[in-house]
Amino acid sequence: MSAITTTAGPGARSPRPHDQQRQGAQTSDGDRMTGIGLAIPADSTDDHFVAALVNALAEPMIAEGYGLFTRVVHDPASERRMYRLWAASDGIAGVVLLGAGRGDERVKLLRSLGVLFAAIADVSQQGDFPAVVVDAAASVDVISGFLAAGRHERTVYLASPGDSVTSQARANAVGDRFETVHVERDAAAAVAAASAVLATGPATLLFDSDVHAAAAASAFIARGLTVPDDVAIVSWTDSALCRSATPSLTAVDRRGGEIGRLLGHRMLATIGGGEARADRAPDPFIVRRESA
Repeated sequence: MSAITTTAGPGARSPRPHDQQRQGAQTSDGDRMTGIGLAIPADSTDDHFVAALVNALAEPMIAEGYGLFTRVVHDPASERRMYRLWAASDGIAGVVLLGAGRGDERVKLLRSLGVLFAAIADVSQQGDFPAVVVDAAASVDVISGFLAAGRHERTVYLASPGDSVTSQARANAVGDRFETVHVERDAAAAVAAASAVLATGPATLLFDSDVHAAAAASAFIARGLTVPDDVAIVSWTDSALCRSATPSLTAVDRRGGEIGRLLGHRMLATIGGGEARADRAPDPFIVRRESA
């Protein structure tokens, strides 16, 4: 039986179909498994970086005999209630936080509850807690360096709603380095926004969402445009969709799997009484494909 358990928390939307809903994990001899808790905001469940991180996070946990118990939460209040429930449970040895920062109320709450934790934090928000530190600005630097040799002088960032674990850090890192257009979650709306950008001239389009990037590439080709000659397309997150799309999509590999394993080891060290240190995440890199 898998040691990863996913359920919908109070006020949350249901997980995706492949998520199995279980109320607890057990060892092969029937004993209840001690595990690590992870609350995933509902708006981050389709983030491929988060998915890769969570899957890799489980590997060192399982190797040391811990389960990973994830709950999908809809809002901060639901997340806080989940932490209080876990604090009262004898089956949770610690908690992993996504997107923690200085002055984070979740950090204060977990400390007040006496719950051990480790976190993912952007370098701009690094605090005095165990963490793996991610530099969102490094992704912007990688993209800028790659596009500097591109055929289009203009780069437009099509930003998805800023409520996922990683989107706000990306938006802050972009700042005024690229022209930014905010788009809705719906792929058709994103394609419409991208079309409006191209109406003013050729450009490289940088999409938060791989789904939006693939939909835009397909729509532009259907209109007789050439990718990347008339429009270049880059996805901020690499995925199977980026690899299989026609044309295949150039993307940023943000090293979610490696970061997840680092975070798992940092959590285990925290449980074992280690110092509250921070590990630096590996640098992202461009996966060059047909679209740019």
